[in-house]
Amino acid sequence: MKDYYFELGVAPSDERETIRKAFTAKQKSMHRLPEKDQRALIAAWQVINNEDTRKEYDAQNQFQIRKTSPRFEAIGKKKTKTERVPFRWGVPLMEIIMMPFKKEEEAPKETPEEKANLHFTQGVLYAGENKTLAQAKSEFQEVLNIIPDLREAQYNLALVCYKMGDFKEALELFKTYVNEEGRDMFAKKMVSLLEG
Repeated sequence: MKDYYFELGVAPSDERETIRKAFTAKQKSMHRLPEKDQRALIAAWQVINNEDTRKEYDAQNQFQIRKTSPRFEAIGKKKTKTERVPFRWGVPLMEIIMMPFKKEEEAPKETPEEKANLHFTQGVLYAGENKTLAQAKSEFQEVLNIIPDLREAQYNLALVCYKMGDFKEALELFKTYVNEEGRDMFAKKMVSLLEG
């Protein structure tokens, strides 16, 4: 079985009108296709054209962005000690005014994991909207630049490419993910859908 969007040659993020035009164009040359391919094209159209069945199809687990990574769970749980600056008599007014602008020398540096977590979170947020899929892709790529073996970011990057309609890149990314991870049934399902 092929992915229905792949079958129609449209991106999952495409609007209904774009999908209708793509189906109409394929329908004109459908008589030249083998009967099996004609049936697959019609089945894809019936699912994607109907709003309810399209939502059901899109709600399958393999099409969902992974929102967290176990690697980031410890981040944010660190307790930071916040100190109040005590009021001191005799401090010059100019020093009080300039306090917010002074560099804090003891401020902790951002760790690579914290930076990657920030990009991962932004990628998840951007992936929720079709208009911001390109930003989501760059955020997940940035995560992988920082932590190359972060599986959730790899999966999400492949899924964002899929949602953008770049099926070839998505297939390659999912294949790489399956070769490295091996046990992920949703990634295996995506590979089988995109290979047909």
